[in-house]
Amino acid sequence: MRKFTSLFIVTLFILPIGGASLIEDPILQPSIPPNLGASAVESYSTPTAEKSDSLLTTSSTFPTGQGSMSFNFKAPSNGTDTIQIYVKNNSSQSIRFILTAPNGTVWIDGEIIKSGQSFTSTYELDASQAGQWFMKFDNNDGSSITVDINTSYEI
Repeated sequence: MRKFTSLFIVTLFILPIGGASLIEDPILQPSIPPNLGASAVESYSTPTAEKSDSLLTTSSTFPTGQGSMSFNFKAPSNGTDTIQIYVKNNSSQSIRFILTAPNGTVWIDGEIIKSGQSFTSTYELDASQAGQWFMKFDNNDGSSITVDINTSYEI
């Protein structure tokens, strides 16, 4: 009987009784910070990449109906590189797309991309166009804009 009593007492200290101690109290839960990724409420984002196949590949949401992204074009030491810019409009409204070169020249001025449609353009660039390129998106009604972007070197 003594072995049984000792085993019973040890078991009481090790295992919870009734399972009540296994229920988590929601008041004591740590708060989880909001997601602040590329699709957050930022109206401007600047992901950059070293020269590889991709200059910028992302899905972004601009909740205020306007926003900007940029990519950094690294020029070849001699000659040219061909880049391709792909934008898909995942929004419920048409969006306007503007592409501006590092020197401020607007290369695409107000291309309208309808809901569910995409736009693709290819450019041959040299050292004079190296630097930060800017893509601006907006719509007429201020509703949220969601786009898929793939800007890459053509190999």
